[in-house]
Amino acid sequence: MAMTHEVHSNESPATPSAHEVRTMVEREHPPAPDAPPEGGVGAGGDPLIVALPIFAVGSLALGVTLIGALPAVTLGSVIPIVLLGTGLFLGVVTVWAAALGQTMVAGITGTFSGFWLSLGALLLGLTHNWYGIAGTNAAAVSGTQELFFIAWGCLFLFLLIPVLRLPAIYPAIVGLVVVALALGAASAHTGNATLLKVAGYVVLVFAFLGFCAFVNVGLTAMGAKRPLPPIGAPLMS
Repeated sequence: MAMTHEVHSNESPATPSAHEVRTMVEREHPPAPDAPPEGGVGAGGDPLIVALPIFAVGSLALGVTLIGALPAVTLGSVIPIVLLGTGLFLGVVTVWAAALGQTMVAGITGTFSGFWLSLGALLLGLTHNWYGIAGTNAAAVSGTQELFFIAWGCLFLFLLIPVLRLPAIYPAIVGLVVVALALGAASAHTGNATLLKVAGYVVLVFAFLGFCAFVNVGLTAMGAKRPLPPIGAPLMS
């Protein structure tokens, strides 16, 4: 009996199973709660779902005005749309994209927000003579408009380079913006109203492309496997 007792006392206990080990670890070190999403409460989604339609509607209003489709409408009529609509909400989208860490999207929407806000401020200021430019001084008004078009045209020309790595529809939009601004500057410099009207048609083209890109993003957000219309492959790898 003593020998039997000694044998039993030297036996090692049974090895615990993997499930028992996991249970013991979880009991001693419970898992940490899920971390909140980065960028703040509720951060997520695609900022382009707001950026594209609000950009397109501002462009549409501006283009229709420039081509004179509504004879009784002046450029000042687009101020509520481009200033309190497109410019303001593109600024909101910029904050949204930055919170998600989407640097390029934030850069593009922030740039366009600045353009539309400054365009609204230009039209509003010229209408009310806020900048000391007399309404009867046509040369001063034309020079101010020319400066606006040239400054923003140069910025969008350089923006076009990194945008070439995006789907083709986006560099097409930025490229057409550069063309429209160049035509606007030429019109202000020469006094040729026809050039400004041509710029209006160019604006309508990139407004249409903006709506197309919005449809694509919207369908993708709804889970469409082959969203239409196509927006093209990047032009630069």
